[in-house]
Amino acid sequence: MPVNPDLTQSPEEINDAIRAFLAERRGRMLNGEERRAYERLRAEWLVAVRAGAGAAVSSSSCAGAQ
Repeated sequence: MPVNPDLTQSPEEINDAIRAFLAERRGRMLNGEERRAYERLRAEWLVAVRAGAGAAVSSSSCAGAQ
């Protein structure tokens, strides 16, 4: 499943969206459409986490080059 993440959102913001999404559906199983929406949100979160980790590595390696 291709993911086109909104790179303006932090992992924390996406995590908040996931929590809100699931809170609205508390006490019942997700239907097929909801499951796909949840999986898309999780994939966006993972991309954002990885992008943040890459930025941290890049900035730390640049600081050592001085």
